[in-house]
Amino acid sequence: MVYFLKLLVNDLRNVIRDRFLVFGMFVYPVMIILFARILVHLISPRIQDSFEFASPAFFPIFFMLFSLFIPIIYGFISAFLLLDEKDEHLLTVLKIMPISRNNFLLIRMFFMSLFAFIVLLIFPPLSGLVDNTQFSYVAYIPVAVLYSLFAPFLALLVSSFATNKVQAFAIFKISATLFMIPLFAFFLIQDNLKYIFSPIPNFWTFMALDSVLKNGNLDIVPLVIGLVFHGVLIIALFSIFNRKN
Repeated sequence: MVYFLKLLVNDLRNVIRDRFLVFGMFVYPVMIILFARILVHLISPRIQDSFEFASPAFFPIFFMLFSLFIPIIYGFISAFLLLDEKDEHLLTVLKIMPISRNNFLLIRMFFMSLFAFIVLLIFPPLSGLVDNTQFSYVAYIPVAVLYSLFAPFLALLVSSFATNKVQAFAIFKISATLFMIPLFAFFLIQDNLKYIFSPIPNFWTFMALDSVLKNGNLDIVPLVIGLVFHGVLIIALFSIFNRKN
């Protein structure tokens, strides 16, 4: 527990000393919430008659998109911290420290996932994108857990294949774009054709969230598939990261 707390404090210090990371960790989530409120109260009422995508019928799609941005930014922050520690050879030093490198990485992943989970919990009522009279928090909490697993997945994906921050930015941009593609399954593609996006892990997160937003109930099948899929990918990337570092 002592090592755990020390690592949490150290991570916060590393974030605070970098203005870009401070912006990502604390300001960026607030900006997402503010933009969602502006969309709901200012943009949508003025343009929904001219642009169908701005109508309240599309708010669930925007909710899925903005929710995805939350674990993405925390995964990005975690990846950059790992790259800094690789440059400083901290991961090599950990081999002779009382705490194992695996435990160090697990704590780092948990730390960022926890932040993502907390923001994801407060996002629905603050965003204005969901109908609070029909929205089920009980059904949403497992989906928020699944969303939060996207942070360690993305962190390991970027840090496993990037050797510097320039490469990390490139991988981050490409992967972030790729992970938004499954949204098309919910307003452009009908029936079972949407499953062409199933190899993209967050497709299953979107599927689980879609059931909560539309029906107020959680479809357990995509949730379980998403949890298993993310778990397998995180374990695989964890192994790749350890082999390469």
